[in-house]
Parts: sequence; structure tokens; C-alpha cells
Amino acid sequence: MKYIEHIKSVILFLLIALSMALTFLTWNYRPKYQTIEDIQIEHITLGEQKVLNRVVKPYRLLFKAEEDFTGTVSSEVIDALMDEFSNMEANDLTLINHNLADDKLNEMLRAPNRMTLLFQADIPMPTFASILPFHDNKDIPETTFDRIIIDWSQLTVAGQLQFLFINADNRTLYRSFVKVYDKAAFKRNFIDRAAKLDSYMEIERPGTTSLYVLTNPTEILPYTYSVGTISTDLLKKILFTDPNIVQRNIESAQTEKYTDGMSLMRLDAQNQSIHYVYPPAESLSPIAASILIKDSIDFLNEHGGITEDYRFAAMNYQKHIIDYRMFFEDLPVYSDTTFTRISTTWGDNRIFRYRRPYYVFDMNLPDDKAAKELASGPQIIEQIQSNLKTDINEIDDLVIGYYLVHDADAQLITLEPNWFMLTESGWERLTPERSGGAEYGLE
Repeated sequence: MKYIEHIKSVILFLLIALSMALTFLTWNYRPKYQTIEDIQIEHITLGEQKVLNRVVKPYRLLFKAEEDFTGTVSSEVIDALMDEFSNMEANDLTLINHNLADDKLNEMLRAPNRMTLLFQADIPMPTFASILPFHDNKDIPETTFDRIIIDWSQLTVAGQLQFLFINADNRTLYRSFVKVYDKAAFKRNFIDRAAKLDSYMEIERPGTTSLYVLTNPTEILPYTYSVGTISTDLLKKILFTDPNIVQRNIESAQTEKYTDGMSLMRLDAQNQSIHYVYPPAESLSPIAASILIKDSIDFLNEHGGITEDYRFAAMNYQKHIIDYRMFFEDLPVYSDTTFTRISTTWGDNRIFRYRRPYYVFDMNLPDDKAAKELASGPQIIEQIQSNLKTDINEIDDLVIGYYLVHDADAQLITLEPNWFMLTESGWERLTPERSGGAEYGLE
């Protein structure tokens, strides 16, 4: 018994020593973790992102220095002007007129020392405020315009421009005075160059706004391109949450369907387009036009979806629809058979419907086709009135563009220059009939 206390003491000492050893080992333990590399999420894109002022921009500039109109559709000039806006500052926006008469609008355009920016569709003012900075961006009204008149008569004296924002359909006129920080550069780059641009003529029409057309005939080259395609695998990865569960169904020789049970993508080989829809996102809840445009462009930029020169061309904000028109060599592209637009319908915080071409221009194929001479604007007006018996008051616009034809067998795209007429029924091509003289018909 005399050794029991001694044994207890030894055991206690050993336990304390063991506890200290375990504590030391715990503090100093460095496990050899297996190195885990950062997981790289594959980001699928079809093309490059586009900045706002390359998608939302005018299709034509008109200048009126003193007597005659000049103008251009050149992206070089238009893009330079849009970039220049970022170096300016606009003051408060003021409503000047909410019942602007057509004759008053015509007078404003033909006044000297002015340029006019003509847009394809109504532009929300908050959208444009992302291109032209306003001194106070907080109170920009959700109003829209389809043309801007810039008055430079006070540029030299006051160092400012007068911007007149006009919506011809709504008959509204807003005004803002815009500070120009480099007066000499603006005059040199835009005002002085105006005299060297193409000559335009005003076609006055009783009781409505004027048309503005090229004064002289013009020569434009046709083009032929080989066709590239956007693969369905890329589109599935972009549009479906899990592309691995997407099922393919061939409905006909021209149509394929892809679905994951929630969303649907239909490929139409006849018009070279895909049509995607996600029914659970359908929504007609009110949304501001400027927010609608931002959401649409953000969606397209997320996957580089603006693959060619597509420009904002139409909006139905009640139905959340935004359309972008294809341009080629600064001219709009139209077709009866092949899709030449990107169309988005915004839903409940995401895309609801998306339609777009799946073809891309691959390689320019030189040929021996000569430049095509197109009639002057006044000649086209005369032919429309005499041969088509169309009242020019029914014409909303006249433009030169390209007519696109897709040859599926040869995998070629041809782009033929033509005059196009916009009426309430849409865009129509003016084509010379080879028989019976120089008549013009619509296709």
C-alpha cells in the first residue's frame, strides 16, 4: 500500500505530460492538403461586347450651313460625333413644346447653322444621358425622341450648342444647352467637314414632315460572302442552364427543336435563324423604356451576341420587345427570305424570347460585278409617283440599303444595293423591272 500514492503520482505526471505533448502537436500540426486549382468557369461568347454608342446611334446626319443640305451615313463621321458627346456636358432639359406642328419642324431643320441626327427608333432620354453626360442625371424624364437638331450658331461666342430633342410622332420638343470644351476641334471635325459631304435635297410635302434624299445618283458596290454558322452547341451552352440534358428533335428538313423541358430553341434553316423562348419568364409588368434597352443590350453583351453591325432599330416597350437591324458598309440590310434582325423580349428579370440569325459573314469573295448606279432621290420620288401611283405623303422614309439573298446550296450570301421605302406596312424594296421600261415594283 505504501507504493500506491507513489504510483498515482507517476500516472498523474504521465497524463499531464501526455496532455502537454498532444496540445503542442495540435498547435503545430500542418496537414498536407492536396492543392486544389481554381475552377475556371467556361465563359461562352459569340463575339465582342459593344459599347452603347455603337448600338444606339443615328443612321444619318444632315447639315445645313447656309443654303444647301449635305449629309452622310458614314460610321466614321457618326461614331466620331457620338464619341465627342462624352466630352460635353448638357444642362437642364426643358420642355418647349408638346404640340409641335409639322411645318414648324420643317422650318427648324432647314434653319442655317444646324445639324440633324436622325434615328431609326425612339430613344429614351435616360439612355442618351449615358452617351451625353447631363449636369444633373437624377431628374432626366423618361421621354423619347427620334431626332436631334444641334444649333451651332452660338458656338464661337458662348462655347455652347443648343440641342433640340424632337419626337415627330408625339410632337414634343425638349431643349438643352450643351457646353463644348474644345470649340476649335468641334468646328474643325464636324462643321468644316460638312461642305464636303454628299448633297441632300429636301422633298417638301404639304401637311406633313419633309423627306431628305440624295440629290445625285450614286454608285455602290455589291458583295458576295461565304457563309459561316454559329454552332448549335454554342447556342445551347449560352441559352440553357444545363446543356447536357437538352434533347434534340428534327421536326422537318428545315426545322430542329431543342428543349430541356422548361425552355425551347427552334432552329429554322429556311430563314437562317434561331428562336429561343423561356415560358416561365413571360411578363408584361410595366418597365421603363430606358431600363428595357439596358437589360436587352446587357443580355446580348453577356454572350457577345451583337456579332455584326447591329443597331437599335425598333422598340415596343409595352410588350418588352427590342429589335436591332443589321447594317453593312453603313447601310441597312433587308431580306424577304433571311432573317436580318436580332429581337429580344424581356421577361421577369431575364430574357423571355430571343430570335436572331445563326449565320455570320465569313469571307468576302471578290467577283467582277461592277458598282451599281442607283437613281437620285428626286428620280426615285418621280418614279414612285408615276409608276407606283403612291402618294408621297404615305412614305415615312426613303433610304439606300442592301438586299440580302442567301444561297443555301452554295453557302453564299449576296448583298445587292437598292432603294427602300418605309410605309405603315413596313420596309419595301424598290426594284427596276427589266421589261416594259424603267418601271419600279415592290417585292
